[in-house]
Amino acid sequence: MQRLSEYEQPVYIPPMAKPNLQAKDDTLFPLMKKVKDFLANDCQVILGDSGAGKSTFNRHLEHELWKAYSTGERIPLFINLPALDRPEKELIAEQLRTYMFSKEQIQELEQYRQFVLICDGYDESQLTSNLHTTNLLNRSGKRDAKLLITCRTQHLGPDYWIPFVPEAVGKYHQAADDLFMEAVITPFSKEQIEVYIEQYIPLEPRTWVKADYMVKLKAIRNFMDLVKNPFLLTLCLEALPNVVQGKPDLSKLRVTRVQLYDTFVQHWLGVNKRRLRKHKLDRESHVAFEGLLDDGFESNGIRFQQELAAAIFREQDGRPIVSYSQRRDEESWKASFFISNADITILRGASLLSRIGTQHRFVHRSILDNIGDHPLSQRSLIVEPSIIQFLAERVQMDSRLRQQFLAFIEQSKTDDRAACAAANAITILVKAGVSFIGSDLRGIRVPGADLSGGQFDSAQLQEADLTGANLTRSWIRQANFSKTRMEDVKFGELPYLEEVNAVTSMAYSVDGKFLALGLEDGNINIYDTANWTKTRTLEGHSKQV
Repeated sequence: MQRLSEYEQPVYIPPMAKPNLQAKDDTLFPLMKKVKDFLANDCQVILGDSGAGKSTFNRHLEHELWKAYSTGERIPLFINLPALDRPEKELIAEQLRTYMFSKEQIQELEQYRQFVLICDGYDESQLTSNLHTTNLLNRSGKRDAKLLITCRTQHLGPDYWIPFVPEAVGKYHQAADDLFMEAVITPFSKEQIEVYIEQYIPLEPRTWVKADYMVKLKAIRNFMDLVKNPFLLTLCLEALPNVVQGKPDLSKLRVTRVQLYDTFVQHWLGVNKRRLRKHKLDRESHVAFEGLLDDGFESNGIRFQQELAAAIFREQDGRPIVSYSQRRDEESWKASFFISNADITILRGASLLSRIGTQHRFVHRSILDNIGDHPLSQRSLIVEPSIIQFLAERVQMDSRLRQQFLAFIEQSKTDDRAACAAANAITILVKAGVSFIGSDLRGIRVPGADLSGGQFDSAQLQEADLTGANLTRSWIRQANFSKTRMEDVKFGELPYLEEVNAVTSMAYSVDGKFLALGLEDGNINIYDTANWTKTRTLEGHSKQV
């Protein structure tokens, strides 16, 4: 009854999915049907894609299962993985403790009852372990559970299924591939967008009708593709009236995700400012609110959220949930954002934050990723493609940010401590389409940078540190890599030499500076391995030699 009463989802569109990441979009099926097939069999499901509605679907699924629940059936548990301390060991017990079950009750439930574990936010909790294995699920005398896990697809590597496939019963370290089922949530279709708007409009008084939204969405170039992401669609519908105001020719208007987030945050803070104006505040809060108004309420709110986002990345390596206890954490970095100070309390209440007990988080992971600038020098952002993409869009909009990122790269030439910031910066600039053709990049330190698709023709990269960099599909004609550190560099393909005749043998010189190729016609070609140019041809040798 508690979980049924807590469910609140005024707009819900049943998502479609495809079988796996590689499948084409012409193989779509209703996700709920797929999950019901899973519940009727012995398989596991992983869902995907950022902002695609995974958490919304998970909560809706739990609600549907509770509505249909009868005594003795599997108990549905929605589990927000980042909120747990040890999900890799005590998945069920930790969640039941949040509902105030006693130790004895939990032991009885784990031993005698069956569960459907709906685990949300695998990647956000920084997990790498197999929850099915580490929680000893479905082994003899152990917990009987069906396990569903959601994870953003941009955090999945080439062998992404390994942490999710259960172990075969009685066969240690042997995967049970037949117990794994996968589904990837796909973007909204035009029809789903229209249904969403129909459900959205009645939520509060509006001057626009569905036709107004659809006309604007279609008129703005490439905008329909952008809002196929459900969360971006939500932001768009809130921000669109302000975005198009005073712009008669929408065909020339270019709206990016960055603009949507910025407009939405401004709108959110504006709504809360008007709410606070109408409320009767105590004297201390009233004085604090007036001071924030004088100093710019929205700008203060944005700065507060930017600084909190930066601190989460700096102090928690991006783990999204902040647990704060005033008695335990009053001397920690958390106090700056969660103390009872009147100014901080007002800004926190007006921000895009949610709270459950002592746990605080942004209302959506993408808000944390994109609320503002992140300290590039604190951690590598290469594994955070959504952040890279949003910062790339900001670079395209703000030439000053581009200059700041170029300064990080320049600083790395003389300061090794700037290497992380420089690697992040050059990755973002490449994704923003910034050209480095002919640039003086001698001595830069950008280990691990993603330079794929970058333009580096004729660039001077002597003595640079490109260790582990990704140069797949990069333009590097006549680039100078003399004395450059290139261990583990990825080119996407191996360098090759083209010969007229078949190669029958080859050998490197002892010092590795030369390569000799024996050809079918009896010639031996000698290549300089520094630049792979042919230096000599030795003729008249037997092809049997």
